[in-house]
Amino acid sequence: MKKSLLSALMVCSVTLTTVALPLAAVADDYDTKIEQQDNIINDLKTKESQAAAKLAEIESDMLETATKIDELTAKKKTLKNEITKLYNEISDLNVRIQKREVQMRNQARDVQVSGTSTSYFDVILNSESIGDAISRVQGITTLVNANNDLLEQQTNDKEDVEKKSKKVETQISVLETSTKELNAKQASLDTLKLEQEIAKNELEAQRTTEENKKSEYVEQKAAAQKKLEQEQARIAKEQEAQRKAEAEAAVKLAEAQAANPGLVKTNVVESNGTTTAPSTPVSETPTGNTNSIGSGKVSEAKKKAAQIALSSVGQTNPTGWGQSGECIVAVQNWLNAAGIRFTPGGPHSGYTQSGAVQVSWSDVQVGDVVQYENALSPDSWLDGVHTVLVVGVKGDQVQIVESNNPAGSGYVSTTTGWTPSPYAANFRAVVWRFPG
Repeated sequence: MKKSLLSALMVCSVTLTTVALPLAAVADDYDTKIEQQDNIINDLKTKESQAAAKLAEIESDMLETATKIDELTAKKKTLKNEITKLYNEISDLNVRIQKREVQMRNQARDVQVSGTSTSYFDVILNSESIGDAISRVQGITTLVNANNDLLEQQTNDKEDVEKKSKKVETQISVLETSTKELNAKQASLDTLKLEQEIAKNELEAQRTTEENKKSEYVEQKAAAQKKLEQEQARIAKEQEAQRKAEAEAAVKLAEAQAANPGLVKTNVVESNGTTTAPSTPVSETPTGNTNSIGSGKVSEAKKKAAQIALSSVGQTNPTGWGQSGECIVAVQNWLNAAGIRFTPGGPHSGYTQSGAVQVSWSDVQVGDVVQYENALSPDSWLDGVHTVLVVGVKGDQVQIVESNNPAGSGYVSTTTGWTPSPYAANFRAVVWRFPG
């Protein structure tokens, strides 16, 4: 159970694993989104105000046009009465004209019936005396003057009729033109008003949409903030629990060492991930154990690498790609510091290009590196990749030092009685031995 739990914790943060969202950054991101929404909403409000002002202007113009139409309608009614009066006057004039024409025709007929010639010369020649001639000439003159009067009245009345008729026609034309223009303007204003109302409604709808979006962001920010607070509380609780567990483990280890001075001092990783202080390397050769592993000779450089690793136990280093707290980077640093070349590379290629060779677990020695890699894609940084350095072998007991267990902690710890146990599917443990 303890080994299974430890194996489940052995995950490097340099692998492409699923990590928790940075909740504080998410909250800040929501602040930016909310600010952007405020800018959009304020811009839409400004456009709404402009649209409302334009609509008010159109409505004012419509009211003014409607007033003019009312005034024109009243004027039209007055003019209609005048036109009716003019038509009556024209009708009376036409009646008088017709009567004069009848009278003039009757007078002409009377002259012809009486046998009186309209020629002054004939009248004088046919007169019986000078007095008769004068009388006849006077009668003709009176008749002619009467006809001339009738003709003049007739002409004047016809001219009057024509003038009044033209006046009526002009007034009617003006009214019709004005009415058409005002009606056209009213129709145009109706269209403009409708278009402006549509634009204003669209802006209001957009603003409502953006305000709803802002409300969603506010709610999401509150949820993210709450989650952040919960996460911070959880981390604080776990840190406190870890601190207590470390203290208890230190006490137990001290008690065990006091009771058994010959006990090897190692960093023991409990099921909760806690460790004790660093220890000195365990002998790399077995003593009287025929079933021991790692019986080969270990170089001074690899012993030094083991000592450097053990002296790092208890440290917490930064994690992230290429950071010293990552498991494989820590092992590279320990080996390189001892003069053993381990160049950066993939979970598989990094070893081959450094000259390392694979050995079996049954032959593991101090200075060897155990690498968890994916059997289907050995050089891929997949979830489950992990690196440890062997720092001690005593009989069948193997001690290792590792960094970043639990993943993301950057914590250096050591474990005695360790055996490879990849937890991820299709993963295997490869033991690498470096030259030197």
